[in-house]
Amino acid sequence: MRKLSLFIVFVFCIAANVNAQDCAAYHKGYYKFTDSAGTVFLIDRQKNYQYQYDRVKKIRSQFRLKWIDDCTYTITQTSTNSKAAKKFNNSTMKITISLADGINGYYYSCACLDDSNKKENKLITKITKREFYQLY
Repeated sequence: MRKLSLFIVFVFCIAANVNAQDCAAYHKGYYKFTDSAGTVFLIDRQKNYQYQYDRVKKIRSQFRLKWIDDCTYTITQTSTNSKAAKKFNNSTMKITISLADGINGYYYSCACLDDSNKKENKLITKITKREFYQLY
């Protein structure tokens, strides 16, 4: 019985570690996502910073990221060229990667300012640097 218990704990630890490693791949790179209004945003993410672009409205925003663990981070808007979004400067949201989808991207849930994504999982799609600059 004791061996079985140790085996179950061991398997659980391995599974948790694999999930954590899967999320680490999303700490930097190029992404795109569509918000609830249908606007497509491009993201250039480095480990602690994220730059977000709305190419239709020509809006650029910069965010500071703080990784709580491999699959959870807070995002704080530090600047934007949007007059309407400037009210969110220094506002922080908590993002949880709920399902890693490998090279395709990930699904996330958000404790957002407007609660629009709180219960809904949204997809952020991973794209290549070349795709990013073609879309930009």
